[in-house]
Amino acid sequence: MSKVLQSSVEDAQLNRILILTERFQEHGDQKRAEKAQKLIKKIVDSEFIVAFSGHFSAGKSTMINSLVGENILPSSPIPTSANLVKIHRADEDYAKVFYRSEKPLLFNAPYDFATVKEFCKSGDVTEIEIGRKDSNLPYGVTVMDTPGVDSTDDAHRLSTESSLHLADVVFYVMDYNHVQSELNFTYTRNLLDHGVKLYLIINQIDKHDDAELSFQQYKQTVIDSFAAWNVEPSGIFFTSLKKANHPENEFVTVKMLINEAFNHHEEWLETTITKATTQLVAEHTNWLSDERKAAAEPLEQLLTDVNDEELSHIFDEEKALLTQKETLFSSVDKWENAFISEREGLLQSAYLMPYETRELASQLLKTHQPNFKTGLFFSKKKTELERKTSLEQFSESVRKQVESQIDWHLRQWAAKKLSESDILQEDLQVEAQNLAVHFEDSLFIDAIKKGAGLTGEYILQYCEDVASLIKKKAREATSDFQKSVFSIYKKKMDKELSEIDKQLNKISSLTSTIQSLRQLELVYEEKMKQCSIPTGNEHSLLQTLLVNWKTEQEDIRIFTGETVFENEVLDVRDEITDSYVKNNEETDIQKVIAKIDKAIVCLENEASFKRVISQLKEKMARLQNREYTIALFGAFSAGKSSFANALLGNSVLPVSPNPTTAAINRICPVTNEHAHATADVHFKNEEQMLADIAYSLSLFGYECTSLTDAYTKIPNVLKDSDYSGKEKIHLSFLKAFQHGFKEHQNQLGTVLTTDLDGFHRFVGNETQSCFVESIDLYYDCEFTKQGITLVDTPGADSINARHTGVAFDYIKNADAILFVTYYNHAFSKADREFLIQLGRVKDAFELDKMFFIVNAIDLASSDEEIKEVLEYVNHELVSNGIRFPKIFGISSKLALNMDSRSESNIDSFTKEFNHFLNNDLSKLALQSAETDYSRILFMLDQLIHTASEDEAIKIKRIEELQLAKVKITAFIQEAEPSLLKKQLSQEAKELLFYVKQRVFYRFPDFFKEAFNPAVLQNNSRKLLTKSLDELLEATGYDFAQELRATSLRLERFVQRLLLNRIENMEKEMQLIKREMTVSAWEVGTVETPDFQSAFKHIDKIPLEGSFKFFRNPKAFFEQNEKKKMEEALENLLSPLTDKYLQNELVELENFYHNLIENEFRKFIAHVTSDVQDQFAGWLEALSDHAKLVEWKRIRSILEG
Repeated sequence: MSKVLQSSVEDAQLNRILILTERFQEHGDQKRAEKAQKLIKKIVDSEFIVAFSGHFSAGKSTMINSLVGENILPSSPIPTSANLVKIHRADEDYAKVFYRSEKPLLFNAPYDFATVKEFCKSGDVTEIEIGRKDSNLPYGVTVMDTPGVDSTDDAHRLSTESSLHLADVVFYVMDYNHVQSELNFTYTRNLLDHGVKLYLIINQIDKHDDAELSFQQYKQTVIDSFAAWNVEPSGIFFTSLKKANHPENEFVTVKMLINEAFNHHEEWLETTITKATTQLVAEHTNWLSDERKAAAEPLEQLLTDVNDEELSHIFDEEKALLTQKETLFSSVDKWENAFISEREGLLQSAYLMPYETRELASQLLKTHQPNFKTGLFFSKKKTELERKTSLEQFSESVRKQVESQIDWHLRQWAAKKLSESDILQEDLQVEAQNLAVHFEDSLFIDAIKKGAGLTGEYILQYCEDVASLIKKKAREATSDFQKSVFSIYKKKMDKELSEIDKQLNKISSLTSTIQSLRQLELVYEEKMKQCSIPTGNEHSLLQTLLVNWKTEQEDIRIFTGETVFENEVLDVRDEITDSYVKNNEETDIQKVIAKIDKAIVCLENEASFKRVISQLKEKMARLQNREYTIALFGAFSAGKSSFANALLGNSVLPVSPNPTTAAINRICPVTNEHAHATADVHFKNEEQMLADIAYSLSLFGYECTSLTDAYTKIPNVLKDSDYSGKEKIHLSFLKAFQHGFKEHQNQLGTVLTTDLDGFHRFVGNETQSCFVESIDLYYDCEFTKQGITLVDTPGADSINARHTGVAFDYIKNADAILFVTYYNHAFSKADREFLIQLGRVKDAFELDKMFFIVNAIDLASSDEEIKEVLEYVNHELVSNGIRFPKIFGISSKLALNMDSRSESNIDSFTKEFNHFLNNDLSKLALQSAETDYSRILFMLDQLIHTASEDEAIKIKRIEELQLAKVKITAFIQEAEPSLLKKQLSQEAKELLFYVKQRVFYRFPDFFKEAFNPAVLQNNSRKLLTKSLDELLEATGYDFAQELRATSLRLERFVQRLLLNRIENMEKEMQLIKREMTVSAWEVGTVETPDFQSAFKHIDKIPLEGSFKFFRNPKAFFEQNEKKKMEEALENLLSPLTDKYLQNELVELENFYHNLIENEFRKFIAHVTSDVQDQFAGWLEALSDHAKLVEWKRIRSILEG
């Protein structure tokens, strides 16, 4: 341990990753920290990893088994590797199973290999580690098998992604028939973007058929397809594990490459570690950037309304405002101090006691001396008068001085203060002009000090005292003015301060935000620098990790054999076969036809039997000339065309591992007008073609007004190759249109007759097929001689929107539905949606007309494997709402070869299928014909009974019949459909109520598929908008599909309503005339209403408000913010859904109310005719005795 420790620490790569690990932990990036720790363990263990990835059932496990030389991993055409499986050489055999929450479980040798296989299939297990003592792998080399990239389990996906970064080389394995999958392109490009050394393996090339296309053409198609997606792997290999001697098999080359990697694994390992380290730094950089952006986003939102020019001056503006605030704040105190100071200055400078006034003061004081007296006589009066006179003179003098020295100056000063303070109130202006010092003359008397002598000094003191008292009065006189003005000034200043504070708050918020953003940037830069700076704890961290790993290795549970894994596999194939073994006793159609023919010959000229005989003729014609429409469904590369060829007994339809069926192909029986191996090609009309092209162009932001306009714009689209997903498919369609437009533009809206070679070109060449709406091929073989038209539909994943409605019409109207899936491939999303639709409508059909074909069972390695596959398909169908499915495993490849046909199992299907055609389908027509025949016998018996009565009774019967006819005729005429329409409306409302519930039950799945980590890898609003569009498309499409299924339910409901009404009318009429019957009546063919997907033309802006819950991918997916967005979108879509469904309800009610009215008129006419015919027959029987003999004769013939 110490030796490893010492050498490891010296290793520069290891030391670098140890530094990164510590920094990742410090920064809170736990995901990168865990990845870094795994990388450290890889270095310490010198572990070289060869990883196998790809679709499940592409043969990954089988390839690993072949490389290792043992059947270690379970190989099955159904999903098995639900978790990571690692295989390496060890000193002892063992298997270790890692759980999410429990301790690992160790299987020591010897252990039950099947038990470990079951663990490999368990979805509760995260990882399986298998050590083999006698393994062919060198020490230090690990082979890793990953879950299928199409796994829907988030835990499995994350497990795969977190482990592939440790791989030194990745082999991406694909099935031969499923290379052209968008998932393959996007996943491999993502691996390359992460610096993975990548090789592609196209496995199972033994499926290739040179009759379909040359292998070189196939190889070139594969190379070109990946190049179109900018996927440039280190190599592409084509392999077969079933046929080692296949001339194109490169499995030996793959083994040599792997052996070379094993021999030079130290060099490869060093390169991998360097790349992985660089990738970790890049991921951490992105993580830090996301963290910074997440923190910055709410801050940046605060700056959205401020332009760059304003931001550049924001700090200067803040400084200016702070200065202004400080100035205003101090000006309040300054104003008050200045007011007092200025007033005091004004008062101090007021000269109130000039010489003249002082002299008058002296005189006044003199009159108030104790010994003052005037005259000898009347001295008291004279004294008082003198005192009064002196007071008045002094007062007048002082007041003049106050007015000139104080009042005038106070008023001027007060007006000036108002002006300086910008106070304009008129009342204060008036108050300022009226300012004056008011005082009483008593002030002068009160100021005299008793006992003071009349000295020059006291006179001056007295004048000083009076002046002080007057100035005090002046202060009091201005005090109220001061308060009023100051109050207003302060309010004014407070208001200005408040405005400044508002501006400061706003600006300070912005400057604070900018500072915070700058700080975030500084922190980001600092953390980035830290990633290359040692902490000094690297040695300690490595020791801790080594101890932890040793503890984890020892802290396990050991399997003792007490745990039992029961593998309860149902024999589904036997169950399926047994449950659909029919009674082979077929009804003798010819016998029924002979009976009907006899009745027609005997009664076709009898007026009272005219209507029922006409119906019998129609039914006999159907029985004699049976015609069936069989609809063939399945996604591309499901083997539909191959299966169709097996049914037709020849290679009629072109077969290719690339998608071919872009149009609807009908394989029809030959007719007098259409010879064998001829075809009518129906071209799209210009309107259809323009609609398809316009939709595809719209995905790239282009509009077109005509096909010529589109032709000129498509080159602009083709210039840019950076497209993905659905865009690639539409790009291929646009390319095909561009290449074929000049040749086919004049054929739009026409029908072209061609031969079989021409048919193949129009089916297999997209530059031709993209202009075709449908093709009728007339082909004579045992299959079509049964009156069967086989309709080969576009794949369930067709880009043509019209095909959805067409497909539903075939589901609804076809006599049988054949759904083909491929033996070792899962149901795609498009398959799933189609199967859900089949599950919705299955119970609406009177007969179970659906057959499910698992093609290519020749790929199975054993009968047990076939059983597992059929069990898996059965489970998937049931989970999609298809109860008790009829499943058949066949090999169309073997079926086309007479020498191997018996091994293809197609005969068991055709036997079952023919029984369905000749018995189940015919049984309904036979039962209807038998019912009509029985009614004829009943009517004959009634006529014979009526004609056999004596004359007196006949006269009475005629009167009764005429009266009954009047009553029944009136009863029929009064019938009207208002109740039926009301019942229909109620049913429609209930059905649509549950439509919303069912669609929103699936809404979380739609959201998960649209907003997924593979798409949302950064904060791009464009990606969010794209995900929203995908969500609306999926949800809207599901609503339209639900409504199509609802329309079928309503159609069947209308049929039941009308049939019940006829039955009730018959009972009502029988109360009047007991023998009255009504012949069978059927509702005519009903077209399916047209349904547009929901949310097609809505305003998406309110929905985009939910994007606020997406700060960055990490927070969105790991902190479950996606749930908040999902709930927000569901709430926003709910009222839009109500509006959509309300509009559709109105349309449905109008459509089916019209249907009820039209069909009601028809069946009233039908009942009226029946009634008239029967009354005519009864009256004839009562009046024409000769008829009795004839009817008895006919009755006798029909009995025979």
